[in-house]
Amino acid sequence: MENRAPGRRSPNNNSDAAVQETSNDAAVSRESAARLGYIDDPWIGSFVKYPQRRAPLINRGTYSRFHGIQCALKRFAEAIHSTQEPQTAGDASVIGQVVVLGAGMDTSFFLLPEKQRTAVRFFEIDFPDITAKKAATIWRKRALRSMLPADTAVVAGGTELHSNTFNLLAADLRDFESTVVPKLHSRGFDSSRPTLFISECVLIYLDPEHSDAILDWITHNVPSAGIITYEQILPDDRFGQMMIENLRSRGLELRGLHAYPTLESTAQRFLSRGWHTARAVDLADYHDTCVEPSERERLARIEFLDEWEEFRLLARHYAFTFACTSDSHPFTTALKYLL
Repeated sequence: MENRAPGRRSPNNNSDAAVQETSNDAAVSRESAARLGYIDDPWIGSFVKYPQRRAPLINRGTYSRFHGIQCALKRFAEAIHSTQEPQTAGDASVIGQVVVLGAGMDTSFFLLPEKQRTAVRFFEIDFPDITAKKAATIWRKRALRSMLPADTAVVAGGTELHSNTFNLLAADLRDFESTVVPKLHSRGFDSSRPTLFISECVLIYLDPEHSDAILDWITHNVPSAGIITYEQILPDDRFGQMMIENLRSRGLELRGLHAYPTLESTAQRFLSRGWHTARAVDLADYHDTCVEPSERERLARIEFLDEWEEFRLLARHYAFTFACTSDSHPFTTALKYLL
C-alpha cells in the first residue's frame, strides 16, 4: 500500500526524486496486483518500466484501495450517464466532472466504459515531471492514445494533454486557487456541474493550510460535489510511528496526519465545513464489509495470505473518507452504499 505524494514544490533535487518515486511505487504495486489477477487494469503495465511482484498482504491492500476508488468513480459515472440525453453531442453531453488530485500514473479514465468517458469531463493534476512522463507514455502507446478524444493535443512543452473530455494538467496543488483553478476553468471546468474529486494519499502530504484551502474552495464554489480520499491515519501508536519514520527515511513527511489523525476527525473535516454527509472507514473494515464474500474467496485462490494479523494492522492505518455537499443526484445514487 505505497503512498503517493502530490504535485508540489520541491526545495531540492533529492526531494524531487523522493516525490516522483512515490508515484512509481504506487504504479508498481498496482501493476503487481493487475498481473496476478487481483484487479482488472490492462493499462497500468504501460507505466511501469521495472515490474515487481509485491507481497500478498500488499497485493490485498492494493486490491482494497483500487476497489474503493473504482466503485465510487464508476457508480458516479453510471449515474451521470443514466441522466445523459441520448440525442445530445459535444460539450452539451458532458454533464459531470471528475478531478483527480495528484493523479500520478492513475489509469481510471481508461478503465471507464466509452459511454461513461464521454459523459464526464475528466481532469488530472500533478506536477510537471509526472505529467510529462504520463503524457509521453499515453501518446506513445497506440492503445491508450486511441482512447483519447479526437481533439486531444499535447501542449505546455509536453507536460499537458488537452481535449474536450480529458485534460492532464501540470500544477502545484499548494497554489490551488491561484494556479490550479484557472487551469481548470480554462479547460472547461464548470462549477455548477456535479463533480467528483479523488485524492489518494495526496492531501495528507500537504500542510493543512494548503489542503484545507482546497477543500474550502470546493465548499464555496462547487455546490454539487463529492469526494473520496484515501489517506493514512493513527500516527500515535507504535505502528503509526514506524510508518512515519519509514516515510521520513525516504524524505517524505505526512504533513497533515496529526491534524486529522482518526476516522472521526477525517469525517468531521468535511462536516465542519457544512458538507451534507461524510463517512470514514478504515481499509480493514472496508475489506470486510464492502468487498463481496465471493470476491474475497476469489482473492484467496490467487494467493494464500497467512499474514492476516499484519494485514489488519496495516489496513487499520489507512482509511477512505467519502463525503458529499448535498443529498442530490448523482451522489445519492453513486455513494449510497458507502454513505
